[in-house]
Amino acid sequence: MTSAGGADGYRPEVDGLRAVAVVAVILFHTNLGLATGGYIGVDVFFVISGYLISSIILREMDQKRFTFVGFYERRIRRIFPALFVVLLATSVGSWFILPPEQMQTFTQSVVATTAFAANLFFWFKSGYFGGDAELFPLVHMWSLAVEEQYYVFFPFLVLIAAGPRKRWLPWLMAAVFAVSFAACVYVTRDHPLAAFFLTPMRAWELIAGVFVAMYQRPWLASLDKVRGVRPAIELTGAAAVLVSIFMFDSTTAFPGAVAAIPVLGTAALILTSSRTSIVGRVLASGPMVGVGLLSYSAYLWHQPLYALSRVYGLTERGPFIYAILIAATFVLAYLSWRFVEQPFRDRRRISRLRIYILFFILSGVLVAGGVAGHFAMGFPNRFDRETLALNATAGFSLKRVECHADRLNPKPPESACRYFTDKVHWAVLGDSHGVETAYVLAEELRPAGEGVLHLTYSACQAALTYESTNPGCSEWMRQSVAFLERAPEITDVVVVFRHSFHMFGDQTRSYPRVPNEMPVFLKGVSAEQARQIYIDSFSETVRRLSAAGKRVHVVMPIPELPTHVERYIFASDRSDPDRITGASMEFYRARNARILPVLRRLDSLPGVNLVDPTPAFCDEVQCRSIIDNQSMYYDDDHPSLAGARRWIKMARANGDLPMTGPAPDPNAAVSAGVKVD
Repeated sequence: MTSAGGADGYRPEVDGLRAVAVVAVILFHTNLGLATGGYIGVDVFFVISGYLISSIILREMDQKRFTFVGFYERRIRRIFPALFVVLLATSVGSWFILPPEQMQTFTQSVVATTAFAANLFFWFKSGYFGGDAELFPLVHMWSLAVEEQYYVFFPFLVLIAAGPRKRWLPWLMAAVFAVSFAACVYVTRDHPLAAFFLTPMRAWELIAGVFVAMYQRPWLASLDKVRGVRPAIELTGAAAVLVSIFMFDSTTAFPGAVAAIPVLGTAALILTSSRTSIVGRVLASGPMVGVGLLSYSAYLWHQPLYALSRVYGLTERGPFIYAILIAATFVLAYLSWRFVEQPFRDRRRISRLRIYILFFILSGVLVAGGVAGHFAMGFPNRFDRETLALNATAGFSLKRVECHADRLNPKPPESACRYFTDKVHWAVLGDSHGVETAYVLAEELRPAGEGVLHLTYSACQAALTYESTNPGCSEWMRQSVAFLERAPEITDVVVVFRHSFHMFGDQTRSYPRVPNEMPVFLKGVSAEQARQIYIDSFSETVRRLSAAGKRVHVVMPIPELPTHVERYIFASDRSDPDRITGASMEFYRARNARILPVLRRLDSLPGVNLVDPTPAFCDEVQCRSIIDNQSMYYDDDHPSLAGARRWIKMARANGDLPMTGPAPDPNAAVSAGVKVD
């Protein structure tokens, strides 16, 4: 992200293209549906950066005045002064707003950002489109890390390959482009997070800009020989970028092959646009150039403002808050550009030696502070004892790590955990929403000398009859159901799944709107087909357990929160009644409108018992995150141990979860023939 000047001097239309990129990203991160593919703004930045910086390097090499010291000095002047200001300011804001766990994650991300490794950190930590990611003030710094990692190696490659008249450079760049693009397409299929965050799968986007810098003049000379070709390519490039911004969304298999659309569109625009061309006139206009000049600082500021506002709960008050945050972003961006970026880029005001000294000192300060935050566990002493005691109730099962299966530890049913005795007549089958249920149910059964078989798999749907995209999920599900069918000692099975998340996506990104995202557990079918396949598979799971003579206790969806429970626990204003609220019952019913009728029809199968946990969390109007000074959740959707104890005890007291009773007649289950759709 350097100044918009290539080998031919300053190009205002490139600054205008930056404006498009940064506005797209800023709008995308509001989650208001204004630019569902706005994340491709980062890809636009990559191409621009590849073009501009390679133009400078190649020009300086031609003029025999390129030096590595000078190159990295320019990168430091351009990137780090504004970045350090944002990191320091965000650290202050986070001190007053972030709960301990999130504060610890933030301090770790400060270290990663300062060390050019933010992309690696967030690859390990989370996704980019998930609810948790939106609460990370520095998640957007991954793109700076990709650029800086690329520019650690790029000048060396150019120097080695250039030689006399740059003979080997095109071949080397073409080879790296091909390998990087192929890796991007391949890795996106099975490891989309790695493809999204890691530099080897993104390098081809920067190299696309390198090729424009290398061949702009001969390519334009060829295009200009045929009338109308150049403006046609320019308009096609603009259309490719705009279509990507408004037609892509979080379910698009990105980056992958589809990333070529915005990348090649951007390259086409840089190649063909000018101050007098059709699109170039728009991009080179005063407002567009003005926003483009502020684009780097605006990119830095927007996510900390968004994330801290989300944690504090401001964004729950509607779109008007985002309008204020966007305005604040550009006010801060102007101040950063005027009083930080511009002075530090002036070599007459700040010498090379001083810029390097400041860089290492501030880097050391930030790294030291980040390390301290990590080992201090997010500085919990910022909060009073009452709040910390309340937070201590937001705990999960002591056996979650040991007993909850996932793709790395599939744990077949034969080796599944048994709580707290080998005398087991009950089993819990489900996704991660069943973990605390299994532990607390075992606590309830323990006085009678009975235990519970724990069968849960992370993010696994009831994928009995189809192949889930979650590696290992379908095979584990088939093994578990078959194991339960042939286990005569298991008389009762509690079935717990987060149905609406699997079918419609995460509620934290849309609340108070009900999410309607494309299901990701199946590929190659429409959203409605995927949902019906899910419902049929879940229904078949219940039918088979019923037919095997089991009492099947189907748990209705557990109410979800609009945001992480820490938002309510650590709210600064204790007099705020919203401090303990969750979603409304109206939202719960709308969120689960597709699955609730299905569960009620399954209730008519022999031996099937429908269990409703909502009375433990909600009244007729509103659900609560905190009840009797205990947190009912440990995040935005999983019940804490306290929450699981509350709903299971209430279900037992109300007779919704009977612990005794005659076993169902399996022959009746076969003949019932209940249709569920």
